[in-house]
Amino acid sequence: MGSFNVFQRMMAGGAIIALTLVLILTACSHAPTDKFDVYVKQSEDVEKFDTVETTLTVTPEKAALHKQYQIVQNVAVPYVPEYRIGPGDIIEIVYYIKYQRTEEDYRLEVQDKISINFPYHPQYSTTVLIRTDGKITVPIVGEVSAESLTPEELAELLNKKYSEFLQNPSITIALEAFNMKIEEMKKAITTAPRGQSKIAPVAPDGRISFPIIGSVHAEGLTLLQFEKLINDKYARVVRNLNANIILLEIHHQRFYILGEVEKPGMYEMTSRTTLLDALAMAEGLTNKASVKDIVLFRNDGLERPIASKVNVGAMLKKGYTFANIQLKPADIIYVSKTTLDTIDDIIEKVFTKGVWSVMPFNTNFSWGEKDLGGDGGNND
Repeated sequence: MGSFNVFQRMMAGGAIIALTLVLILTACSHAPTDKFDVYVKQSEDVEKFDTVETTLTVTPEKAALHKQYQIVQNVAVPYVPEYRIGPGDIIEIVYYIKYQRTEEDYRLEVQDKISINFPYHPQYSTTVLIRTDGKITVPIVGEVSAESLTPEELAELLNKKYSEFLQNPSITIALEAFNMKIEEMKKAITTAPRGQSKIAPVAPDGRISFPIIGSVHAEGLTLLQFEKLINDKYARVVRNLNANIILLEIHHQRFYILGEVEKPGMYEMTSRTTLLDALAMAEGLTNKASVKDIVLFRNDGLERPIASKVNVGAMLKKGYTFANIQLKPADIIYVSKTTLDTIDDIIEKVFTKGVWSVMPFNTNFSWGEKDLGGDGGNND
């Protein structure tokens, strides 16, 4: 029990460095010297330490066997899930107009201005705007659908219609003003300080409003998924436009730590956060805490909540860093005073008398014990 009393006092100091020292001191107090990987007594032993570290370094080949790692450019790095957009995040959308040559023929759009020329019957020549219904009005023939046709296709259609009234009409089409949707976009998105871009917060309903395409759902998508969604929507109405998404500000997601810690409450996840990180952020355990009965509740995005009991004492005693569980948004950590054996204990001691008034949700839990370290629940 002595080493864990040290653990509790040091955790109360709130320093992550102290937590690291506890890992070392705990291992030293319980493991005989012949169980150490390296016993450093002289300078040559430091090289042995480096050799052991090199041997145990996670290579791309080793990483392929562990889901905690991924391969990035042939380097093994810890797996980090892609960030997903949430309410309150600030997004910047930067627009680029693509003016490069394309192989596709230009297709007429609403508000394009075109000249219709009759070389042999100039009295019928005219200049018209394509209306919002996609049509134009021309002499004799009347209304003709023009939107989405190429100039050549429109000329062919008009020649066919005018052939009923004129001999060899030979109509040609010239573009006077075009890409009007691009011009509308420029007016809508150009601001003096930032150029062609838009800054927008993600609303509480998870949506962002955009020029022309309207409101689009963003919450829960990665930046790449959202960028593709935006470009797909713009491609249906505006050609030669590309939008890049930049995450300017993050509305940090939260977790909750309650029970026998020095500073219970709600904490923001400003970076990757583990169970031990959370305990350190709460300035450690009180003297009454049960280090083998720390409960993690997870409910966000699940059909029903799950609860796991974590034996932090065994984890620290044996230095099992794999047991340092990664937290997710909305997780609840509860540190009990006494041993929790069954799910009935969870409901009675934690929800009925503990966090129910703070974080109410369905108590139809699945229950998994994680006495990590395999010491049979021993707390010493």
